[in-house]
Amino acid sequence: MKTFLCLTSILAAALTARAQGSLEAMQGYVSASGDLNAVYSPIMTGSPMTLGWMFQPQTDIDVTALGAFNDVLHGSGNLEIGLWNSSGDLLASSLVALTGTSSNSVYQSIAPVMLASGQNYYLGAYSPSQSAYFYVVGPDSDTHGYAIMSPEIQLGGLAYNTNNAFAFPSSALGQPGDAVVMPNFQFEAVPEPSIFSLLGGGMIAFLTMWKKIKSPAAGA
Repeated sequence: MKTFLCLTSILAAALTARAQGSLEAMQGYVSASGDLNAVYSPIMTGSPMTLGWMFQPQTDIDVTALGAFNDVLHGSGNLEIGLWNSSGDLLASSLVALTGTSSNSVYQSIAPVMLASGQNYYLGAYSPSQSAYFYVVGPDSDTHGYAIMSPEIQLGGLAYNTNNAFAFPSSALGQPGDAVVMPNFQFEAVPEPSIFSLLGGGMIAFLTMWKKIKSPAAGA
């Protein structure tokens, strides 16, 4: 019985870990100058573009929300956020309302989109009606700031599209660690099937053995 309870506890712990909620891809960013307002560069409404970053998940993930840093408009407004695969297929998009009152990210939930480990994906932000401000981080940037990323997400370079429209940011620059700080997303790690297979197999084996042990006692 103790073994059965132990297996049940392990399974419950695994399910609890899965249900703890979404993680943030870009958890923050740091400017080498210490003054983010001094190094922001504006994208004017007369020449809007889609800006963001390329990335590789280090494990299979489900993207659950798209968002952006709340202060990139320096006020209230909307940003259109998109997620693309390396072929340019739009996997998900969302219009996110910003207030500019903090540097934290604001998110809009989406239907979960599964991304495969080791594949390239692109995240971009577009301001349809007002100036937006961006900050470049990474080893190749002039400011030499850096993004604080979740361990499950590896930056692959900054990405952009200058076609004055919300579009696949197919042009990539830089190296791992480079990014344009505007868009963000939340995700959940997809549990390894082997974990549940192992637990399920162990519980079935134990129940089978338990029945065999109990059967002679019942016959007596």
